[in-house]
Amino acid sequence: MAQNVSAISLRTVRPAPDPLALYLRPGRNDHRDMLNLISAGDAACFGAVFDPTLSERHAELREQVLGHRLDAILDPKTQPSAMAGGYTDTLGRLPWGVGRPHTVTDFEDISGRRLVAELGAFVVEHGFTQVMAPTHVLRNADDPWLAADLESVRVLRSRLDREASGATIPIVYSLAVSYAAFRDREQRRRLIDAMRLIPINALWLKVDGFGALSSPTAARTYIEAAAEFHELDMPLVADHVGGAVGLSLMAFGAVGGIAHGVTLAERFDAGSWRRPRTDDKSFGAHHRVYVPAIDAMLKPKEAAALINVSPRTRGLFGCNDTRCCPRGVKDMLENPGRHFLYQRIKEISALAQIPEPLRPQRFLDQHLRSATDKALAAATINWEHTPIAEILAKKMQQNRKRLDSLRIALGDHAEKKPPHSFAQLPKTRPAREAY
Repeated sequence: MAQNVSAISLRTVRPAPDPLALYLRPGRNDHRDMLNLISAGDAACFGAVFDPTLSERHAELREQVLGHRLDAILDPKTQPSAMAGGYTDTLGRLPWGVGRPHTVTDFEDISGRRLVAELGAFVVEHGFTQVMAPTHVLRNADDPWLAADLESVRVLRSRLDREASGATIPIVYSLAVSYAAFRDREQRRRLIDAMRLIPINALWLKVDGFGALSSPTAARTYIEAAAEFHELDMPLVADHVGGAVGLSLMAFGAVGGIAHGVTLAERFDAGSWRRPRTDDKSFGAHHRVYVPAIDAMLKPKEAAALINVSPRTRGLFGCNDTRCCPRGVKDMLENPGRHFLYQRIKEISALAQIPEPLRPQRFLDQHLRSATDKALAAATINWEHTPIAEILAKKMQQNRKRLDSLRIALGDHAEKKPPHSFAQLPKTRPAREAY
């Protein structure tokens, strides 16, 4: 009988690489694009970060995120709530609001425990799978908000642990800090030591003034500074960072994921929060069009002009991914949110397929080199007959210089200071709940 059994050749199966994380911050109207993405089965992101002031408007999105076993993370918005230009009456009416901008004393003693308890109750009631601690923007490690924030984390953990459904909810610490403090080693060490003292499950970095269009020097500084946070042995995410800069942070192992909005919120800037509001009007930002070939976010008119200059530019810069844009350039321009989501997910998925030790050089050789070559092509276009010729010519030249400088700076960094550690990756909700 055994003689009739065919011999089976065994071969080694390469384990699937752990995914790099992408978290999305939906703006007021972004739930539509995200619902379409989820319904199409293409939501290859880790989850969404929800604004409590949009809780009712985004209720269906939250339900779908939870139903598809993605993470629904609550951002309590305490950072803008404590600043004159960030505070709104809507924030003041939240269960943990006080009807005016927060002060440090609001989070101290009995009043602080009450506010944090209200936050914990809201998290459990609405079924969030993670929650950001109620933290604030720090100027440095001596900022009085730091001690209050550390205590708030302890109170929040205690409040969540009182209920079976809350005990398993991880706490994310959003460390929003000035660029000056972040690049100062002494300040970093003090912040890192502070993070050791609290019951958090992940650290999200928000560096004031840093984002998708940051300088090559700032990108290198971020990579070197973030590496020190690896000793905390917890997932590290770059919040409000996108584009080639965000991808480079993951490629060089500085962080295990990024978070940003849908074509927006790819830079953290607390400056507007510090300036008092001049009126109560609030205008939502419009989607831009992502041109991944040159790592550019353009206004719809600018993107249309760039792509339609000639058949060559249409081929170089127009979207030919039929799953993303079935009607090609038409869909790219008319549905910029959908196009952006597909392309960003695709970029991060491709990066995750490269083994960690090879990521820096592969990212430079494949992604950035291609982008700089096409940026050069865009910068040499004859815009003579284009209505917005002057605007586009200037933007394409600036974009070429930015990408060239980034590739040169990161290439030098990869040669002189290759990554000595890679950030711990966040776990997907199914992976986390399997334990």
